[in-house]
Amino acid sequence: MRLTTILYFSAIVFLQVCSYKILVYSNLMGHSHVKMLGSVADVLTESGNNVTILMPIIDTNERGKYGTKKTKQFIFVEPDESVANFGEQMKEFQKNMWKDDNTNPMKMIEKAGEMASVFGGQCKKVLQSTELLNQIKNEKYDLAIAEPFDLCAYAFFEAVNIRAHVAVLASSRYDHASAALGQPMASSYVPGVMSGFSEKMTMKERLLNTLQAAGGGYFFSYIGDYEFDLARKTVNISRSWRDVLPEASFVFTNQISILDFPAPTFDKIIPIGGISVNTKRGEMKLPEKWDKILNIRKKNVFISFGSNAKSMHMPDDYKQSILNVFASMPDVTFIWKYENEKDTLADHLKNVYLGEWLPQNELLADPRLNVFVTHGGLASTWELSLLGKPCVMIPLFADQNRNAAMLHRHGGVEILEKELLDDSEMIGKTIKKVLNDPIYKKNAEALAEKLNNLPTNPREVLIKHVNFAAKFGKLPSLDNYGRHLSIVEYYLIDIFAIICAVLLVVLYISYRIFRFVLEKFLFRINLSKKKND
Repeated sequence: MRLTTILYFSAIVFLQVCSYKILVYSNLMGHSHVKMLGSVADVLTESGNNVTILMPIIDTNERGKYGTKKTKQFIFVEPDESVANFGEQMKEFQKNMWKDDNTNPMKMIEKAGEMASVFGGQCKKVLQSTELLNQIKNEKYDLAIAEPFDLCAYAFFEAVNIRAHVAVLASSRYDHASAALGQPMASSYVPGVMSGFSEKMTMKERLLNTLQAAGGGYFFSYIGDYEFDLARKTVNISRSWRDVLPEASFVFTNQISILDFPAPTFDKIIPIGGISVNTKRGEMKLPEKWDKILNIRKKNVFISFGSNAKSMHMPDDYKQSILNVFASMPDVTFIWKYENEKDTLADHLKNVYLGEWLPQNELLADPRLNVFVTHGGLASTWELSLLGKPCVMIPLFADQNRNAAMLHRHGGVEILEKELLDDSEMIGKTIKKVLNDPIYKKNAEALAEKLNNLPTNPREVLIKHVNFAAKFGKLPSLDNYGRHLSIVEYYLIDIFAIICAVLLVVLYISYRIFRFVLEKFLFRINLSKKKND
């Protein structure tokens, strides 16, 4: 009893010593972004920290989907009038993403102004709330966390004079953040966020990759500059997000280095990819309904296009094409995440089961599931990779093309372009290829074994680095000085110019000497000839 009491009080003391007050700034906009920050908040809450999430609401469709299970302290900022209709715009975007070309950099540039007004309107409302600003100041948080997806967070940190902050990326990198941090883009061999190329690119692909990176960087930079222009008129701040973001003590990326494309980096950038994935199969229990369904046939295929791309919004020709595939493979059970279970479109097929919500992690962990057909969102990519499941990837928008290309090089994936979703023969051929060729399963399981035996644990890495930042604050010694250099200095253009100038002078002097010697030599020869004559 005495030993138990000692251990209990020791644990309390330990938590008090290691507990920090942490503020997470997370816009309710973009499920993958909210989920990533929610996962980070939960890990930090479980480790004993006092975590509060400040959540400005932009997309009202996402109410209740806060990406957390453990963290309970929230501060909500209701939508500004200027973003009241954004939820309807998102619904329209979700319907159109099935056929829209979302990789065209010009389309992103065209949308920059529209998105800036949405983000800017909500940013202005947050900063105009004197009560909120005073509340956050009085709380005296040890550390703040934000994602540079919405750069208003950095205006807010300036306004409340936050002690220190770290950045969390829901992707492996953001082009605008890389530019601000001084992280080399390396577009010649590192695919950009919106790129679907591998590291081996043709000249045309390198050009497109560079344009996509520039377009994506411009898109977010424009929004950030717009927000900061509004912020300067609302609160007393002078610096830009380009000054505040690089002061992050650490930058956590949703990346697993051994899986991703090798890219230039530096010590401040810490990968924590897969932090939200549960790989402990013994702790996972599949609901009885789906457990029984997996037992009906020997082969099972799971289809899900994530939270944004709803199957119910899929064009009718795409739906019919997929139904034709199901009908052509009666010996295979298909489990389809379809947001309207009452829809009768698959009632005539005994091997098809619809579900508005499906236990994705548990299904992927089950050995009876053979193939996963997915859009390739990063959360799904980590789950299928860590759980060793072969898949067919059909990228729809954002970073999904890059995720598909990233995973394809490891041999457990086939990629199908979304434009081919009206071709039932091609869809069926691709699924059968991954389903029947054992090499895909072998490669997927080999990759999973590597990932599950990495020498670092993303949760431990996050906790230790966050606690370190909370204790010591900003870490200017980790600041990459390269971001302060001009283009001339960064690329050593002045050095090369001097070297070229010196070489030219040396060549010119050498030429003059050679010419002088040659003229003297020729003069002597001519003189000798004249004497002989």
